[in-house]
Amino acid sequence: MNDPAWTPPQQMDLDDGTYLPMTFVQGAKPSVAAAAFFAIVDRALQVLAKEEGWIFVRKPTCARLIISEYAHIDVPLYAIPDKEFRLLEKAAQSRTLDGAFDARADSIDRWDALPSDCVLLAHREEDWVASDPRQINDWFVDAVDLYGERLRRICRYLKAWRDHNRPHLDRVSSILLMVCAWRVFDDFGRPNVPERDDAALLLVARRLPILLAGPVENPTDSEEKVDARLEDADRRMAIVMAEGLAKELGEIDEKCFDPQEAVTRLKDLFGDRIPDRPDLIDVTKAAYAEVRSHDRRISAAPVVGKSTSA
Repeated sequence: MNDPAWTPPQQMDLDDGTYLPMTFVQGAKPSVAAAAFFAIVDRALQVLAKEEGWIFVRKPTCARLIISEYAHIDVPLYAIPDKEFRLLEKAAQSRTLDGAFDARADSIDRWDALPSDCVLLAHREEDWVASDPRQINDWFVDAVDLYGERLRRICRYLKAWRDHNRPHLDRVSSILLMVCAWRVFDDFGRPNVPERDDAALLLVARRLPILLAGPVENPTDSEEKVDARLEDADRRMAIVMAEGLAKELGEIDEKCFDPQEAVTRLKDLFGDRIPDRPDLIDVTKAAYAEVRSHDRRISAAPVVGKSTSA
């Protein structure tokens, strides 16, 4: 599931942020500071790309290095408070000099100590925008703590479905799918979400078309909609395909009693990253669910004729 479904054009996305102190931004006009920051980083990465045989690409919010047909590295540029920058710089120097981090330095290097309301992201067209990727990350970590690793797995299944169904679902972001899955878990409550992954995924899939109709709020900022960039045509396509996902999953989960057929149909939904392991499928659960889906019927007792013994 971690590998791209189609390579190319899909690639593994690795992020490695670059930081400057806030005084760098405040010492010049925002547009000048952002342009200078990009110029410095772009120049350094272009040299590196030439040496390594990589491809350098300018993106609106980062510089990208395509290191192979399977993966690229995005380098976003951030401005952070001077005090926090000095701590981050000290941690980096410690790693360079002796490779030894204490717990505090390691946490700083992971951004855990930086204030969430004082982080600016350099943008090639909009100069600087307030952006702290930790907010979404922290929200999801807390959600998994509450609902368990099952939520993380359901999100991965949805993203695998999205990736397999390119280009139709290319505009559906990972964050959008994660928030939709969380909304279903949150609406039903942990005790009411099925323990089995297949049943939990089906529960989410059946709500997905309604949620994709929007709007879908950012759980860390109610003023922001995580589906705001989804064009009408892309939204309609996503809804139609989500309806198909829910219908097919229901058929497989509740009415398919042939393990090999179930695997084949799952591969049609999620791609070849689904393992060809029919031995992992328990058809008795599907059969039980099918029986339970019908109303009870009261049948008349059979008429038994009289018999005589010799």
